[in-house]
Amino acid sequence: MSILQSALSSERPVAQAEASRSMPASLPTTIEVARVVLVIGLVFLHYFSFPNSRVSPFTGFDPDSHPFATFVNSFILLFFFSAVPLLSTISGWLFFGLADHPLQTIIRRMRNRIGSLLFPLITWNLATIAVGLTLYALAPTTGLLGEFRFDFAEPSLFGVLDAVFGITGLPIAFQFWFVRDLFLSVLVSPLLWLVLRHAPLAGVVVLGASWVLDLTFGIFIRTDVLFFFFLGGFARMRQVSLNISWRTAKILLVAYAVLMALRALAPLWFDPTTPPHEDMLDLATRLARPLGVAACWGLCLRLATTQLGGFFARYGGFAFFLHAAHFPIIIFVKYLLWRLVPEETDIWMLAHYAASVAVTISIAAVCAAVIYRLSPALYAFLAGGRRFG
Repeated sequence: MSILQSALSSERPVAQAEASRSMPASLPTTIEVARVVLVIGLVFLHYFSFPNSRVSPFTGFDPDSHPFATFVNSFILLFFFSAVPLLSTISGWLFFGLADHPLQTIIRRMRNRIGSLLFPLITWNLATIAVGLTLYALAPTTGLLGEFRFDFAEPSLFGVLDAVFGITGLPIAFQFWFVRDLFLSVLVSPLLWLVLRHAPLAGVVVLGASWVLDLTFGIFIRTDVLFFFFLGGFARMRQVSLNISWRTAKILLVAYAVLMALRALAPLWFDPTTPPHEDMLDLATRLARPLGVAACWGLCLRLATTQLGGFFARYGGFAFFLHAAHFPIIIFVKYLLWRLVPEETDIWMLAHYAASVAVTISIAAVCAAVIYRLSPALYAFLAGGRRFG
């Protein structure tokens, strides 16, 4: 079963049939819905700050300049901090759905991840370097080059390796930090499986503490993926029910939304960029993510029963491609569309925000459709073995 599918797309036909036989009928649809919804949320998140804003939405809204627009931007960004944890939980739940001969199954799936995770990671990051080099050749002084975090003037072999694999920081296509850490989580999955079999609660405590304390074990960029991947495996091996009633989901969503709204409003009370406020807010935001995971999963369960959910599920195979392609597309779209903004008012800023995300998704969808039309095999490689729709 492909972990690339497990995270951002669905299983290949044989593995998907195997997984579907072991889960309630609604779960495959809900998983597809969750992938699409959460990746769209990541596109919103990766818009980052408005071109005219000096305040990062990660710290909260700007009470002194365009407070309404910056609040909406910060709130959506903070809300979708739950995306990676939920995607990781889904991955772990699917990965540890083990039948007979579990260790052999794990080893086989680890081998499969080389093609479904590692090769796309390398390909997309090399493509992003190529885009950056092209931009540098055409406009070496443009500020857009800063978005790539790569020395295009003096590229080196280590610089390329670092940009692809995230050795000292994020990969050049920064969204691939998730795929990178997911691949590493798969590599240590035999150890995780032993812990899940013999000391599951101790594993939750140790990995949970590592996640809260932001320990990386020297190889992970963050332990969000590892911890929630383990939690997904815990839920699968302990046969924890994944059903959340819509009534409960609404309560969770309201609670999570209120917490993220308060977090976005933090600059009203203190400077969120100075210690100890920065550390306190980071911890509070981190601790709220499990609530966000449950709330967003409950929402996806509800969406899966609607026509909109059916539409999302149909295009679940587009989720990984969108995740992979939306950067650097969004930075070009964002700054090109900004030139069309007639006034720097909150309403126009939010219109630009929505339009930038919509155009980015549309461009990615057109590219996916064209690639799939020309070569389904190439699309499958880039999208982790999935069809377009």
